[in-house]
Amino acid sequence: MSGTILVLGATGLVGGGVAARLAGAGEKVRAATRRPEAAQAKGGTGLEWVAFDLERPDTFARALDGVDRVFLIARPGDEHSDRWSIPLIDAMKAHGVRRVCNLTAMGTQMRPDFALRKIELHLEASGLDFTHLRPNWFMQMLASGSVQAQIRAQGFFALPAADAKISYIDAADISDVAARVLSTAGHAGRAYTLTGPQALAHDAIARILSDASGREIRYVPIDEDAARAALGRAGFPPEWVERLVVFYRLIRAGYCEPVTPDVETVLGRPAAPLAAFAEAHADAWRAA
Repeated sequence: MSGTILVLGATGLVGGGVAARLAGAGEKVRAATRRPEAAQAKGGTGLEWVAFDLERPDTFARALDGVDRVFLIARPGDEHSDRWSIPLIDAMKAHGVRRVCNLTAMGTQMRPDFALRKIELHLEASGLDFTHLRPNWFMQMLASGSVQAQIRAQGFFALPAADAKISYIDAADISDVAARVLSTAGHAGRAYTLTGPQALAHDAIARILSDASGREIRYVPIDEDAARAALGRAGFPPEWVERLVVFYRLIRAGYCEPVTPDVETVLGRPAAPLAAFAEAHADAWRAA
């Protein structure tokens, strides 16, 4: 394909992977960030960095100039992210964008009041070729942030997940899928639910992390009040705390347990298992 691909979130976990994969495959990639000079200084072979901010529509025209495909990510953690992404979708159409790969979330289609679903629906009605990617929770959350810090310091992680199972997915697989969707035909109008190859309860996950790191790691189930207190101590703002509490209710209700073949459908190979991710990131859980 010819034309430029605009990648939102190009300094982030998934967006950065998408930009790197597309550039490595010879695509013309414009990488969006609020601070292009800082991103350029850190490297990024084959990328054209552009100043872009979802909250500043005056940055849209320059970013979209000559673009025919877009990797769209809503503003993370924003319960009203549709108010920023919907004007961007309209600008995409006005600038001649043809195809959009939209990163959303597993189960979004079942929540009409959810900002990500409002974005999906607006994109579907726009007339643009679209593909929704609906991933489950990332494996990376086990190897970063408050979960990793607790494991390293105390040898356990505490979550309000009870004994529910979850099919965590490696963010690298999401980047691979997005890059394939943006660079090959046959994905228009599709919605892919992206999961890992198996659903695991967190006690089984703890055993996998233990085997990889060489130390005993335990999972401790907690209730919502204990989770609120722990998240507050970790520095999460109150609105994020309640958002996470709601997400864990969905986990306990079994909404994050399904396993789909969609990664293999797009890539022709299975999704990476948690054990492989754990081996590759074993240092993350070793004692400080």
